[in-house]
Amino acid sequence: MTAEELSIKQLEAPSGSFTLKVDGQGRIQVPGEWVTYFEGTLGERDFFVTWEKGWIKIFPKCLWMKQKAAAYAQKSEEEYENWSLAMQHYGWMTTLDQSKKLTPNPALRTELNLKGAELTMMDHQGTLRGKLTSEYEARIQVAKQSAAEQISKPEGARLL
Repeated sequence: MTAEELSIKQLEAPSGSFTLKVDGQGRIQVPGEWVTYFEGTLGERDFFVTWEKGWIKIFPKCLWMKQKAAAYAQKSEEEYENWSLAMQHYGWMTTLDQSKKLTPNPALRTELNLKGAELTMMDHQGTLRGKLTSEYEARIQVAKQSAAEQISKPEGARLL
C-alpha cells in the first residue's frame, strides 16, 4: 500500500467518541467497528500502544511506522531521541488477541492505573486516542469554550 493509499484509508476510520471499560488485567477492548476498520480496511492486527501528552494512543502498525518516519524526518537528532524514549517507555507492539483486546505496556497500565478504568476514545487520523473519562470530560469543556469563542468572533467560525 502506498503512502497516498494509506492516507486515504485513514479517512475511512469510524468517527465519534465512545467509552469503554478496561478489564481487570488492564486490557483494552477494541469495539467491533474499529476491529473491522483495522483488520479489513488497513489489514492490520499489530498495534503500538503508548501514551503521549496525556493521551493513550493506539496506532495500527502501518500508521505507527508512518508516524515514526515523520518524526525522524522532522525532528532534530536530540528531539527524536527524546520523543522516541518517551514513546517507547510507555509503549510497545502488541497484537489484537482472540477476544479483540490489546494489552498495553506494564508501565502504562501501572502509572495510569488502567485496570478497571473507564476510557473515552476517539478517532485521530485513523488511530485511536483516549483519556481517562474524567480527564476527557474536562478536556471537552475546554474545546467547547474554544469553539464558542470562534463562533462569537465577528468573522464567525473558521471553516474549511
